[in-house]
Formats: sequence, C-alpha cells, structure tokens
Amino acid sequence: MDWENGTWIFTIPLFIIGAVFGSFFNVVGLRVPKGESIVAPRSSCGSCKKQLSAVDLLPILGWFIRRGRCHYCGVSLSPVYLLGELAGGLLFAALPFLVSPRELWIAYPLVSVLLILTVSDLKYMLLPNKIIYPAMLLFVALRLILHPLPLWQYAAGFVIGGGALLSVSVVAVWMGKPAMGFGDIRLMALVGLVMGLKLVLLCVFLSALLGSVIGLALIASGRLDRKSPMPYGPFIAFGCLVCFFFGDRLLNWYVDLIVW
Repeated sequence: MDWENGTWIFTIPLFIIGAVFGSFFNVVGLRVPKGESIVAPRSSCGSCKKQLSAVDLLPILGWFIRRGRCHYCGVSLSPVYLLGELAGGLLFAALPFLVSPRELWIAYPLVSVLLILTVSDLKYMLLPNKIIYPAMLLFVALRLILHPLPLWQYAAGFVIGGGALLSVSVVAVWMGKPAMGFGDIRLMALVGLVMGLKLVLLCVFLSALLGSVIGLALIASGRLDRKSPMPYGPFIAFGCLVCFFFGDRLLNWYVDLIVW
C-alpha cells in the first residue's frame, strides 16, 4: 500500500476496524486469565458492576464522551481500555505501510496476539497458555505456507528465543534473584517462531534494554521497589513489533556503523 495510487484511503476504515478489535482484545485479555467467557456477560463497571451502555462501548469515542469515568458511579476507568483501542486502530491502519502484502497474513494475527497478552500482563502479570499455545499452532501453520526464510530459521528462532530467556531465568535463580516467568519464556519462543533466529536475538536485546531503562526510571522515581516484580510481556511485545517492522534495517545500520 502506498500514498501515490490512492490506497491510503483505506487507512481510516482500517483504523476503525482496529479500534473495534482493540476493544475486543481488551475483553479477551481481561477475561481469559480469570477463566471467564469472552462473549457473556456484557462488559460492566468494575466498581458498581452495572452494565456499560452502548455509548460507553464505543471504541475510543466512548472514553472521551464519558471523560474516562463510569456513567453511573463516576469512578475513573483504567486507561488500559483506551490505550488498547488506540493501539489496535493505529497498528491495523499502519501495517499495510510497514510490511509486504504477503506478510500481512502474519502481521495482523501477530499484532492481535501481542495486544491481548499485553493487556493480560499489565492487569494480572500473567501470559495465559490459553492464548500462547493456540497462537503457536496458528503461526506454525502460517509459516509452513509463508516463509521468506528457510523453515529451519523459524524453528531455530523458537528454540533460541525461548532458550535465551530460560537461561536468564536459571542464572537469576542461581544468583538468588527472581526467576523469569515461564509465560515470558513461551512468548519469546513464539516471537522466534514468527520472526526467525536473527530477529529474535535482536528482540531479546531490545526488550531487555527497554525493560532495564524503564525499570530503573520507575525505581528512581519511587514508583517501583527494587524487589517488586514488573510485567515483562509488554517489553517483549514492543521489541517484537520493532524487530518485525524495522529489524533488518536496524541490523544493516549497525553492520554499516561497525564496518565504517
């Protein structure tokens, strides 16, 4: 998709579709970890338990119309809902400009899974197997059909991606520090399955760098204790998206920098 032939007009419909899906991904990410149905009952206020109205359920617009508060009891609603809808809209609209048409078959499911897992990890510090395992099966099937790289690259990415975080977890336990969650290990393995060996190694580095910077900033500001756990899934998700969209260019830039 490009701007010269007029296909940019699809960005607005894609944004709307993405925001609607983003709202649904919020529901999945909030309910699946608790073993609840994603279909019923209708969404309700977490404080007064009253069902949300049609206006409240409007993606993005509902938030601003109600000024981020429940229409019934006035309690402030979590910004996770708004951020999930905005992220869904922006990513769905941007994907055709970031990846090739064939890779869109990978990109849209990948973004969807990462948004769901990010919501779940931010809320419960949990990356549910009910999401990760079906996603693994889906991407195995997709990569068997669509594989710009040799298939062994994706298999190696799966093993090395998960193995890298497993190694970090083992070392942490040996040093008497909190272990890396198995959900994070499985998520990085999933990332390797999608992107292959080269890019999953870059994702391991970027997610660790981002997590360290934000973690230190939160500790310095007093918002996080040194011993307090922090959800790592969102950093993996962010690193995955950066690598999926720009990874090859980042690696080429780094190689050119070293050679120069």
